[in-house]
Amino acid sequence: MKRRTIPARMCGALVAALAVQAASPVAAAETFGARLTHQLTPPEYCTSNKGKMCTWVLMEAQGNAGKETAPRNGTVDKIRLVACAPAGSFVLQVVRVKPGTEKVKAISTGPVVNYQGTKRNCTASKNFDVEEFDVDVPIRKGQSLAVVATEVRFMYNSGSGPSIMYDPPLAEGDAFRTTSLDSGFLMIQAELAP
Repeated sequence: MKRRTIPARMCGALVAALAVQAASPVAAAETFGARLTHQLTPPEYCTSNKGKMCTWVLMEAQGNAGKETAPRNGTVDKIRLVACAPAGSFVLQVVRVKPGTEKVKAISTGPVVNYQGTKRNCTASKNFDVEEFDVDVPIRKGQSLAVVATEVRFMYNSGSGPSIMYDPPLAEGDAFRTTSLDSGFLMIQAELAP
């Protein structure tokens, strides 16, 4: 029986490759939307009628400039938000915004997200209670998030803000729409499946 040996330089290369692989950190989750690091303001209602439904569109990501839209095609598998109590709900929408405009079109609608909110989040200025929801929502690079609700309890508004509101809400199949209604930062974040 003939014995085979591996040259030392090949062993060294193999050991180095395995060491690099073992030392590689696990890829960080790819997210877009707000950083969830800002104090909330009181809830926002759909125009002056608190019972009506509106769409709020994420146009600027709080504390996360340049991360307003999906960075690639994929599936949103988690939604996170910081909300003030009491509990509420919204319908998640994926929308397309025409670049450089406030013209928006609904691409998909659903699922419904029921959040709890916490009293602590209503007054806290840091270390917020973040809620996380599993979803399965296809999205394309450059598309944005929106929510349809009668009120939003996950908002930071310093005056006229970076989100826009549509009354009546955006509906799938409709043409691009404009609005003159604005709102604050939606404190919502999406994570893409790997």
